[in-house]
Amino acid sequence: MIIIYKILREIIWLFVWVTVADIILFGLPILKIVRKCKYKEYLIDAANRLEYQQGSECSGYSTAFVFRHLGIDIDGLSAYKQIPFKLLRGSVSGMGIVLLCLKYNVRVLLRIGNVEALKDLVSKGVPVVVLTRTGVGSRWLHYITVVGFDEEYIYTVDSMEEHVNSENTPYNRKISISDFKKTWMTSKIYQPLMFNLFFEMKR
Repeated sequence: MIIIYKILREIIWLFVWVTVADIILFGLPILKIVRKCKYKEYLIDAANRLEYQQGSECSGYSTAFVFRHLGIDIDGLSAYKQIPFKLLRGSVSGMGIVLLCLKYNVRVLLRIGNVEALKDLVSKGVPVVVLTRTGVGSRWLHYITVVGFDEEYIYTVDSMEEHVNSENTPYNRKISISDFKKTWMTSKIYQPLMFNLFFEMKR
C-alpha cells in the first residue's frame, strides 16, 4: 500500500511540474466556451496576401497574416526570425507568439475552448491563429490561421503549400469541421492541458 501511495504521489508531482513547464512555454490559456455561435457562416474577406513557408516557420507566417490584417505590414519570414525562445528544430511555443505580439503592441490572449468559441471569435472580424496537427493522425504540430467557417467547414490560411485545396479565395484551405476537431486535439502525455489552443489578437 505504501508503494502504491509513493507511485501515485510521484505521478501527481510529475503532472504538476509538466503543467508548470507547459505554462512557462505556452502561457496560461484562458478558457472560452460558447454554446452556439450566432452566425451559421462567416468569412473574413479582407485584402491580404498568402505566403508559403520553406521550413518550420508556420508560427511566423500565421501570425504575420493577422498582423497585416491589423495594419502591420510584415512578412512571415521576418516575423518568424523575431520570435524568441525557439524550440527543437526551430519550432515555436505559444509564449514565443505572445512575446512577438507584445513587441508590436498587439493585444493577445492565449485561449483554449470549443469550435463554437473559435467561430465566435472569427465572427468579430479578425483572423485567429490556431495550433493544430498537420493532419489527422499526424504527430507534428502546425500553426494555421482561421478566417471563416460555415456549417460544414473551417476556412483557413495555411502556409504549407502542400495543404492548399482552394484557390482564388480569401482562404487557401478548407477543412471539414470533424477533421478540424481531430487535428485541433494537440495534447500529449507531456502536454496534457495543451489542446484546442488559439490566439485572440487585436489592437
